Amino acid sequence: MNGSPGPNVLIDYASVGAAAAEHTHTAAQVGAIASTARGSAGGVASLDSSGKVPAAQLPDVWLPSDLGLKVWAFDPAVGSSSGVYPSSGSVRITSVVLHSSQTISKIVWHVFGYAGGLLSGSNAGIFDTSGRCLAQVGDMAGESKLPGVHNAGGATVAAPLTASVTLPPGIYYVAWWWRYTASPIDGPMLLVADSSSPGPPGRFGLNNIVRYGVISSTPAFPNTLSFSALTDGPNRFWCALA
Repeated sequence: MNGSPGPNVLIDYASVGAAAAEHTHTAAQVGAIASTARGSAGGVASLDSSGKVPAAQLPDVWLPSDLGLKVWAFDPAVGSSSGVYPSSGSVRITSVVLHSSQTISKIVWHVFGYAGGLLSGSNAGIFDTSGRCLAQVGDMAGESKLPGVHNAGGATVAAPLTASVTLPPGIYYVAWWWRYTASPIDGPMLLVADSSSPGPPGRFGLNNIVRYGVISSTPAFPNTLSFSALTDGPNRFWCALA
């Protein structure tokens, strides 16, 4: 008979509970993964509050955070063992991708060596995919923002932004426009990925994202990026954010 029991029907809830217990199944019996397998050896990875696999559960590889950075263009250890000058008066661009929200206060390069400082007007900044400038270092004249480097193997240097900026997940472009001293001519020699070809690719994949590029002979640091003016250029410069 369907429906609720009548007023004179007594229900033995203890018996109902026992019957329910008899139908309890293990994860293996229903083809599921046990909750104890999350984040354990031989189990499955768990997700953190941002929906990502925690770094502790990833393979043993170097991550930007291991070197005090938030994101980098690539692992600097696989870069070329000889540096390249980005040239004076050209806008150099390297893209980075954030997979979680990060507060950024510095732009970072690895400098093999230079002395004398940059000329007035030299600057660097972070741009979004629409070309809008989100943050910048400000005038980098002299060596106050980008210290001279004189040791073998170079050094990683960080130029502070005028104000920290919190960036949501996405692709960002780090751009810099430097003017070198004229006598003697000198500017920062930077770490690059393999750039032995006169025209290595700066765009990969199917969505035409620019990872490395140059806008040649511009009169000043840009307020907005013109992606139509970007060319692949001969060099793929390393940079990072911290």
